[in-house]
Amino acid sequence: MKNKKGCAWIVVYLHYARTIGLLMFLVSNLSMGQIKEKKQLTAADYALWAKLGPQELSDNGQWVSYNLSYESHQDTLFVRDTHTLKTYALAKGKNGKFSKDDFFTYFAAPDTLNVLDLKKDKVKIFSHVKDYLFANDDRFLILTIDYQKERKIVICKTNGQILKSIDSVLSFSLNPDKTIMGIVTKSKKGIVAELVFMQEHFRHLKMVESQDENFEKITWSKKAKALSFYGISMTDPIPNITLYHYTIDQKKLAVFDSSRADFPKAMQLSNDIAPLTLSDDGNRVFMKVSKNEAVLTVTDTAMVWNTTDPLLYPERKQMKNTIFYSVWWPKSNRYLQITDAALSRMMLNGNQSVALLFDSETHHPQFKDNKDVTSWLLDLDTGHKQLFLKKHPSLDNPILASPSGGYFSYFKDSNWWVYNIAQATHTNVTQNRTAFSHHPYVVQEDAQPFGLASWSTNDKSLLVYDQFDLWEITPNGSTAQRLTSGKEDNLVYRIALREQVQRIAPNYSGMTSACFNLDKNLILKVHSTDYTASGYSLWQRTKGLQSLVFEKKKMDNLITSKKGNTYVYREETFEHSPALVFKSDAKAVPKLICKSNSQQQKYLWSKAQSISYINSTGTPLLGVLFYPADYDPHKKYPMVVHIYQKQSQELHQYVNPSLHNSAGFNVRNLVAQGYFVLYPDIVYHQGQPGKSAMDCVLAAVDQSLLTASISPEHIGLIGHSFGGYETNFIISHNNRFAAAVAGAGVADLTSFYLQINGVTGKANYWRFEFQQFRMGTSLFENKQGYLNNSPILDAANVNTPLLSWSGDSDPQVHYLQTVHFFMALRRMQKPSTMLLYPNEGHALEQRKNQQHLTQHIEKWFDHYLKKEVSENLKSPPN
Repeated sequence: MKNKKGCAWIVVYLHYARTIGLLMFLVSNLSMGQIKEKKQLTAADYALWAKLGPQELSDNGQWVSYNLSYESHQDTLFVRDTHTLKTYALAKGKNGKFSKDDFFTYFAAPDTLNVLDLKKDKVKIFSHVKDYLFANDDRFLILTIDYQKERKIVICKTNGQILKSIDSVLSFSLNPDKTIMGIVTKSKKGIVAELVFMQEHFRHLKMVESQDENFEKITWSKKAKALSFYGISMTDPIPNITLYHYTIDQKKLAVFDSSRADFPKAMQLSNDIAPLTLSDDGNRVFMKVSKNEAVLTVTDTAMVWNTTDPLLYPERKQMKNTIFYSVWWPKSNRYLQITDAALSRMMLNGNQSVALLFDSETHHPQFKDNKDVTSWLLDLDTGHKQLFLKKHPSLDNPILASPSGGYFSYFKDSNWWVYNIAQATHTNVTQNRTAFSHHPYVVQEDAQPFGLASWSTNDKSLLVYDQFDLWEITPNGSTAQRLTSGKEDNLVYRIALREQVQRIAPNYSGMTSACFNLDKNLILKVHSTDYTASGYSLWQRTKGLQSLVFEKKKMDNLITSKKGNTYVYREETFEHSPALVFKSDAKAVPKLICKSNSQQQKYLWSKAQSISYINSTGTPLLGVLFYPADYDPHKKYPMVVHIYQKQSQELHQYVNPSLHNSAGFNVRNLVAQGYFVLYPDIVYHQGQPGKSAMDCVLAAVDQSLLTASISPEHIGLIGHSFGGYETNFIISHNNRFAAAVAGAGVADLTSFYLQINGVTGKANYWRFEFQQFRMGTSLFENKQGYLNNSPILDAANVNTPLLSWSGDSDPQVHYLQTVHFFMALRRMQKPSTMLLYPNEGHALEQRKNQQHLTQHIEKWFDHYLKKEVSENLKSPPN
């Protein structure tokens, strides 16, 4: 009734209004009143929020695809014209791909493939499709169709017009440039492995046919000159494995049979039928061979553990078979076993002519996570072996093979080194130039590079990062050029990976470097050191740096078109939901393609603010303060402090509200419910992980109280994993917080130091001596330090109500850490509630448990931070 009267009054008043100015004044005030009519975000609204995922740009950038995904799984795939904004909304669409700028192919349902003609607005539908791909520069569309327990391959034009069908397909694989298909089919005559050439008439070329063998694991050489595959006998009780190799230009099939004289009698081709590796030129085939042997010392009554064992029993338990690597030269039929029990791991150089062998046993027992090894260089052609590196880190900073095969690069003694294979020389290429490493965990022995090195084409130069910039250094170290100028502007430049060739590739126990053509544009991701701004830049040899976009937002997911210089990227802030932005070229004005979560404008919203503070040792630090929705500076608000290590990079991270959070924490939920949330950065001193965290957190809290209207008596603390440990420590040494939540938190450093990781089977020594707990020494060298940093021994000092939780199957931090701290608090009659989730690990995966934990944490904070605790309100929420 009030609204009706109000509207009637306005109509009457306007009827008598004599000036346009008065009319505009009233309309303006009416609009302002409507804008203010926003509502509070509640859990009932969370399902409205979606995540925006950029997908692809068409070849010339005319079309872009993206999806909006919801927790309800009612996802939608969109295709939008970047010029006219014409849009196709494809409900539940998945796995969409463009062919040229004409067609868009996607799954409309799990087994239904649609081919959308973007120019004619027509759709062709295929049923029973398991997968699809494009071949020969998108000239052909290849469908894998499963129907009535049979599989067939259908080859179409990209518009869906069927050109060829191949029945009874067992497996297939395209060569790297997708111009030839290796395919295995079954008929009444037997099983055939053949080639199908992706050309107009789809010529077939038979490689081998058998009535009692199946052919599997087709693997191509990089240059597509050859392929290899296994033959598996179907009639033998224990399947016999044969290796085949086919050279295309010679139409020649070679066969490797493990019954040959030079193959070890106790060995067999690996029975897990592991993927093969071919050298780029197709002349060498690398395979796994296995030997079954007892590795563990086991009796009828006990598992035998010895302190002198190279590996702990749980580590050895995972090694039931000994796996070795071998190489075969099909042309000469030569065979060589590369690894053995002493040198059990390896990697290859870029052209697969040399192997590095790693001795993982000599230096045991060791107490690092990734243990030191001695490596040897093996020339596969000559069989000559020589020492490469003695006692160097194994996997923390992996050795990189240069793409063309001339070098290995590795990180040692805080510098990048290059080994010249032809000259057999090691060169420190970064010495005395700038700092290319830091110590993220304080412990001095644990220096880490700022970024893994990559190589330019033809192994001309090595690309490495310092704290700010990208450097190009020649392999002999004679010249070094800084390609960016981030240090002067407090900016950090890193390469934005776009193509598969630009990604570091796994190479057995090492890595093969990415490859960058520095004669073309290099796209770099850039952000300010305080994370307040980010974007992308283009680097060219002749022009240097050119900014593509740089704003006070979070920029990510850059996509470039295959042809031309068009770009799409995602931008967001904590206040503004993710949006998709298009640029027709580097200098073009950005164009908004899509902004997600338009419903946000109906709700009261919050903002994020970067704060600066100094800890007790004078170290300047950053943090992020998130404001409650509809903040009123004249009111006092409660605050929740979320801790881990450094979180200032989360300043512009847009977070969807949700009840399904793996650690029960969601900043958007809390600010909508009237809380401030603080993310403080923490720095550490060796041997003082708990005290360092408390020092930085309290300094951040003090700064927050000076920044905004926060009630100092109503501040809560929450952390998970290492943050859970920090929470346990802080509340056992300080009464500043009115309530706390600790998830999977360590309470007793002595027992956790001796714990065995449930995934790797390794002891936790390394976490303390080299990594996150930053003690720097063993328990036995600093007993008092370990005791001083163990919250459980100070349980009597805890006056902060604690909600603790854990999964009872957590392999990282055993749930007894949570139980024992709870038991200590119980004995001292301290307020605490513990939640143990059955069949859950380090973070919760079951949605019902995620929701239960999220709601329980929010109730916990509501109980202690939003109400005055009186005699009739001391019981924690159930």
